[in-house]
Amino acid sequence: SASSVAKKEEDDDSIDPDDPNEPVVAVFGEIVEDPTLVMEEECHDPVEIRENVKRLNQAVLNGFLKLVQKLVHDPNDNKKLRDELSHNLFLMLQECNKFREHQAREILIDTLEQQLKRREEGLKMLNTQIGEADEALEALRKFRKN
Repeated sequence: SASSVAKKEEDDDSIDPDDPNEPVVAVFGEIVEDPTLVMEEECHDPVEIRENVKRLNQAVLNGFLKLVQKLVHDPNDNKKLRDELSHNLFLMLQECNKFREHQAREILIDTLEQQLKRREEGLKMLNTQIGEADEALEALRKFRKN
């Protein structure tokens, strides 16, 4: 019936290549997501990032073991395991790259704290030398009066 076809079209999640608002592009005839339009949710919690990296690292190790076992028993049929392992490595690298922002912030904070400490030490030395110079000038004034 016409209503079931219309309902099916409403529920259809397929991509309309003619729709200019669709977040996809065609590359060599293959439709892919437009990376400039895809909004990734960034996680800014280092603890969560670390947990994701640990989880993915475990998945990579398990995937590698499965791949080795598959290569030993059936060397011709390992594409699925290789793809899965490759995908987990890619995700792990993405998670590790999220740490760069946190590392850069920590390095900047550390550098600024070191600069502040050096400047405070320099100011202290300068104040000490100014005090010694004031004492010398006062002694010189007393000497001239006598």
